[in-house]
Amino acid sequence: MKLSVFEEIKLRWVILKANTLFSLKESMAYSLNNWGGLASTIVYMLTYLVFLSAIFGRVKLIAGYNYSEILLMTLVSQFNFYLAWVWSITNIERLGDDVKTGRLDLILTKPLPALWQVTFQKVNLFMLVFEMWPATLPLIYLLWKNADFSISASGFALGLVVFVAGHIAIHCFQFVLGLLTFWTGEYRSINGLAYNIAFFGDAIPLEAYPKALMGLGLTVAPFLFHSALTTSIMLGKTQDLRYVWLAVIVMVVFLIIKRRTWSLALRHYSSASS
Repeated sequence: MKLSVFEEIKLRWVILKANTLFSLKESMAYSLNNWGGLASTIVYMLTYLVFLSAIFGRVKLIAGYNYSEILLMTLVSQFNFYLAWVWSITNIERLGDDVKTGRLDLILTKPLPALWQVTFQKVNLFMLVFEMWPATLPLIYLLWKNADFSISASGFALGLVVFVAGHIAIHCFQFVLGLLTFWTGEYRSINGLAYNIAFFGDAIPLEAYPKALMGLGLTVAPFLFHSALTTSIMLGKTQDLRYVWLAVIVMVVFLIIKRRTWSLALRHYSSASS
């Protein structure tokens, strides 16, 4: 019997809540791993902040961005990075492993929306509390101490829309590349490529890109929305509302591509298994 729209939404919420609670218990069960993750993220952030200080000790602007504006872009990119690890990257890795080992069969035989389940198998909110905030505190402190910019309410709201749309679009991009596992049987190399593309533009302002690469990063491989364009819009450097609409349209297109390529991958998986 076909479920109503309300029942479909309720079922997905129940799955998401159950997976989140299980992921929380799983994360808390491995305390040493959590401390190791925290240490590595803090060391990385401190090293990067020292690097930025050294660069801006010699120059005043990079692509029209001063020190505090680059710190803001770094904060935006860190939010995107941690959110991606909370729900996206880990699940794409798990999907590849499930296909390779055959565990995907167990998911497909359950009366669940399979695409939703593989997208949100693990939702590690514990990472946001235990790793993200401690690691970003030095960045937040430097940003507060050196703040030399202003953000309007409209700029923040539009930037938030672009951030969310870009975050979802780049997830879909990585997911679609990850589906190649259904044909190759391996996933680590292609997922590594997708990861590098997704975070390619995190440290470079939007205005520094040549037009050809910018066009690519705002369409085919949407890695410029979640950090570079978001920051540019928040700071008022980009005021053309067409970029906001572009972010939303690209998100919708990639969601459609994700669903259709998933269906194609499942048909191949069933054919190969029969």
